[in-house]
Parts: sequence; structure tokens; C-alpha cells
Amino acid sequence: MADIELVELTKHYKQGKNIVRALDGVTISIAAGEFASVMGRSGSGKTTLLDLVGLLLRPTSGKVVIDGVDTSQLRDGQRADMRGQRIGFIFQEYNLLPALNVLENVTLACRYAGLDRREGRQRARQLLELVGLEERLGHGPDQLSGGQQQRVAIARALVNRPALVLADEPTGAVDTQTADELLGLMRRLNREEGVTFVIVTHDLDLAHRTDRMVRLQDGVVVSDERLNAA
Repeated sequence: MADIELVELTKHYKQGKNIVRALDGVTISIAAGEFASVMGRSGSGKTTLLDLVGLLLRPTSGKVVIDGVDTSQLRDGQRADMRGQRIGFIFQEYNLLPALNVLENVTLACRYAGLDRREGRQRARQLLELVGLEERLGHGPDQLSGGQQQRVAIARALVNRPALVLADEPTGAVDTQTADELLGLMRRLNREEGVTFVIVTHDLDLAHRTDRMVRLQDGVVVSDERLNAA
């Protein structure tokens, strides 16, 4: 499990003569094992926040501290190692490789965690069984529904036994019933695997089903609520 601390985090971009303040002084602490959401409209800064926590971007100022490690002090290679070994990502568009089957898509992620091939395939099979796709291991992504592809993506995010999973609009491309099933699956994995989840979304209904909802607006935190999630 991962503790996350964001301290006066900013990310500014130059746009011509103007400065775009994508994030502007965000301070948040997320405890290990939380199932939290970051809610906001398009342009609120929520995806920038996810990219900073996921060590895909460096902040303009401020700190991202993961399990006591100030990541701003890490070199690029060290950040890549932490990202590969400690963080899993789930994306709205799945990002599965069309030339690989289900098992291969999940196993591929093991390379970044330093797992050997046999151990990686065993872990991938276990997770695909856990997400209900044990009968689909040899299928290509184009043979799966959107919900099934997202289940593969969830298994891929967990194959390296991450302490933290970051999900960017993970139910945005599926229908309401499938979204409910996927959220239930992520909550189950949060409890059974002990993984910290941070879900970025503009969907208020989805956010209300997490344990905590942080609202962003124009790059700043406007509310931080503890919820009684279903």
C-alpha cells in the first residue's frame, strides 16, 4: 500500500504570452489503502494531477511524496523504476496492443516490474481469472467487448503488484451497467489486494461511490469529502 502526500503542487505551462495554471498549489494527503476519487470538469486539472502523481510529469513547484520518498529528488531512471514497480495505470481507452492476445497484453507489463517470464505469466493468469476472463486468454482485444477490454486493462495494472493504482476515467467508454461492474471489481481489488486507488473522473455518480471525493476547479482543491460509499 502507498501513502501519497502532495505539497503545494503546481504545474504551469506557457501558452504564448500567457501562463496556464493547470495546478496551482494543491496540498492533499492520501493514506495507504484508500479508495479515493478526484472529481472535476474538463480543464479542472485532474488529469494533470494524475500524471504528476504517476511520475509522468515533473511539477513546476511543490512535491509529490510517495511512501516517504520525495520524488522530485529522483533522477529520470529512478522515477521510471518507481513507476514500473510501484504504480499501475488504468486508462479510459484501454490501450491494449491489438497484435497481442489477452494473456500477452497482461504479461507484457511484467517486464517493467522485473518479474521473470514464468512468474509473470502465472501472475497474469491469476489476475485474469480474478477479473472473470479465464476463458478469454487467447482472444485478441478486437474479440472482446469494451467492458472485457477494461477488465484486461485492470489486470494489467495490477500484474506488477503495485502499491498504487491510478485510473483515468476508467468507466468513461462503457455503459452504465458495465461501469457499475467495473467499479465493483476495482473496489474488490482494493480490499483484497490492499492497493491504494485514485480514480480521476468527471462522473459525479461514480465519485460518490468511492470512499473519498476531492473536487478540483481551475487547478485548486475546492472540497475534500469523506463519503459513505456503497
